[in-house]
Amino acid sequence: MRSNAGDIFGAFAKSSHGPSSLHIRAAHITLLLACWAAWTGCDPTKRVPQGKHLLVKNKVQVQGQSVDREELRNIIKQKPNKKILGLRFYLTMYNLPNPDRVARKKARKLTKNEARNEKRAAKGKAAKYPGRTFGEWMQEVVGEAPTVLDSSLTARSTEQLVLYLKRKGYFDATGTDTTTFSGRKASVGYRLDTGKPYLLRNVTYTVDDPQMERYMEETWAGRKVKAGDRFDADVLDKERERVSGVMRELGYLYFNKNLVAYEADTTVGDHQVDLKLRIERPRTGRSKRIRGTPEGRIYHVNDVTIDITERVEKGIALRIDSLNYRDFSFRFNGDKPLLRPRALLTSVFFKPGDRYQQSMNDLTFRRLTNLRVFDRVDINYDSTSTRADDEVNCRIRLIPAKRQSFSVEGYGTNRGGFLGTSFSLAYRHRNLLRTMGSVQAKIVVGLEAQQSITQGNIETTTTSAERSVFNTIEIGPEITLRFPQFLLPIARERFARSSYPRTNIVSLYNLQQRPDYNRSLLKFTFGYEWNETLAKTWMVNPIEVNVIRIPFRSPEFEEYLRSANDPVLTDSYTDHLIIGSRIMYTWNTQQSLPQRDVFFLRAFLETSGNTIRALSPLLGLNEVTDSTGTSFYTIAGVRYAQFVKLDGDFRYYRRIHERSGMAFRLSGGVGVPLSNLNVLPFETSYFVGGANGLRAWQARSLGPGSFRAPLVAFDRIGELRMEANAEYRFNLIGFFESAFFVDVGNIWYLREDDNRPGSGFSSSFLSELAIGTGLGLRLNFDFFLVRFDLGLQTKDPSYAPGQRWLWERNGDERGTQLLNLNLGIGYPF
Repeated sequence: MRSNAGDIFGAFAKSSHGPSSLHIRAAHITLLLACWAAWTGCDPTKRVPQGKHLLVKNKVQVQGQSVDREELRNIIKQKPNKKILGLRFYLTMYNLPNPDRVARKKARKLTKNEARNEKRAAKGKAAKYPGRTFGEWMQEVVGEAPTVLDSSLTARSTEQLVLYLKRKGYFDATGTDTTTFSGRKASVGYRLDTGKPYLLRNVTYTVDDPQMERYMEETWAGRKVKAGDRFDADVLDKERERVSGVMRELGYLYFNKNLVAYEADTTVGDHQVDLKLRIERPRTGRSKRIRGTPEGRIYHVNDVTIDITERVEKGIALRIDSLNYRDFSFRFNGDKPLLRPRALLTSVFFKPGDRYQQSMNDLTFRRLTNLRVFDRVDINYDSTSTRADDEVNCRIRLIPAKRQSFSVEGYGTNRGGFLGTSFSLAYRHRNLLRTMGSVQAKIVVGLEAQQSITQGNIETTTTSAERSVFNTIEIGPEITLRFPQFLLPIARERFARSSYPRTNIVSLYNLQQRPDYNRSLLKFTFGYEWNETLAKTWMVNPIEVNVIRIPFRSPEFEEYLRSANDPVLTDSYTDHLIIGSRIMYTWNTQQSLPQRDVFFLRAFLETSGNTIRALSPLLGLNEVTDSTGTSFYTIAGVRYAQFVKLDGDFRYYRRIHERSGMAFRLSGGVGVPLSNLNVLPFETSYFVGGANGLRAWQARSLGPGSFRAPLVAFDRIGELRMEANAEYRFNLIGFFESAFFVDVGNIWYLREDDNRPGSGFSSSFLSELAIGTGLGLRLNFDFFLVRFDLGLQTKDPSYAPGQRWLWERNGDERGTQLLNLNLGIGYPF
């Protein structure tokens, strides 16, 4: 019962049958068009003052060189009201309230509030503000005021556009603007002529300090500005940041980019520029000495104090003690530090005597913050309390977080239309054995009303009453250990500490008691994680062991498996082992600040049973031959799986404006079963559908390929998966959001299964892609998001060619399930 949000929730809806359904659809379409016409017919200029015009469009035309149009549009001071699918939704919300009525309601509210405040004042209480009326809330919170054309802002925009072009090296750029009126609406056109760009002829530098000059010479090859490049003020600013970073990395603690200036000579002719970079630091005293300024000194770290003290606890001052370890000074409360000094120093990347380096300072801060052991991390430097002018003392202030916590959570589940509930009790310790390692122990208990597989067709025999009895029980304890370093057998020295190495150990047991069978899962994982860069992460699990046992199968279920005569289905409900390894790579460009474009990629390779299969004869494992003549090896009497699996998931997020955006996902994978178990285990097989995939279908209810049969159980799996998703997301009112989506995909077997005609992957796979479209409603509470997605089965590949699209089938051929309502937590991707 506990699974991904996409698999937890689902529901079904019945469609109409027969000729009457055509009339119903026609009525619905007519009503929809009428609502659309009424919406679009609202006058967007109704709240625009008389004599003024509503700005509805900005158009930028550039003649000459290619320039980023998006940046130009961002410079324009006035922008038309935001749109959703071509509609000015937020402007319409602003226009709905009547201003006179809003004013009257506000006056009545203020009058009542004054009377209440008089009574509060008589009681010695502070006055209260009455707050917004509903009309004010619609206009100020939900709506967006009309953008009234301002000719002065248009003129300023033209000036700023020309100034932008000149910053980009188009010194001869010119610009004009034209305003076109249509009734009470206005459109503004900006016409820009870039002219010929100015190119850099010579790029040189001058430094007022010999030592700095030597460093500049050594790093000059990595400069951002080079001869032949177009003059660009933004690139010059990046070069200032580069020089500042180089100097701070070399130990110039107080160096900043404001000390870097430029001299540009545009009089050399032929649209060329001679550029000189100049570094000049403030001079002090009458002698105008340079080396005496802090900006001109290379600093070394003298003393490093790590302060983990808590000043008071429940109003009582705590005793503070200290110790020295490897030249570091530790301050702490009590008899011993909260953290072992050796463990803590693995996250500190400088030591006393080192030359100051900005990168080591930043890396130390990130590493200590990411440990999640501290509520706050501060790193400060002081050059006033040292003996020498070129020394600084460093103080690392760490405020510990709460070490231990308990949590109790409850969930309501709706998986495949079957209701259920689950509860979890978790304990977490953030600083295990004072090593900054963590342990989490959790137990989950769940109840669910599941359809018995032996009761027949799910689509026709299941009623809501039958689903209301909890007949499935699940219980599962889980223990997770995490350590901020690599544990044996990998030596710590083989990986740089800066890669933030981690070790994860997970052990869990899960028991399911269902109407037709009982299943138990015992899992153990040992693996490593590290960061190649801020955006790139690797995970390697050299050991992954899954023991799946089916201790009980009902007589009816045994008969069902015999009559199905399906080796894939039979092996799915047979004891088996999965012993293998996994490697995963993740690339994520998302940062803390909002970005216009975000990319995400996750790829992993998983193997199972291959090494054991090769060593089975040497290990003396038992070889068994079944009734079909197939030979395989077992461990402790249990057949182990053997396969290779490759998966990929690519996502792209595009921010249109602060209230809307697009999200795209392209994912797929292939699993190749090998000789010891010639099918993929049920747990590692592919499926489509559910709240995070093809939302028009319930999980494991579609495919493989064009195979069509009554849905007896949610067991449609395959060895190859392709899926693509697209969403247009936008804000509605308050915490309500919405989305339109399209999902495309399917699963296949690598070879045709005789028991499932049409299940094999072939050259006609494009025609077998399922397509679902739909509309979503989301409730975004910031800390979590509740999602309702209603999907329509627009194209169903299980039908014969010529009947797969929804409009190609009549009412009797349309089936009983066209809509699927998904309830999920968080975005689908």
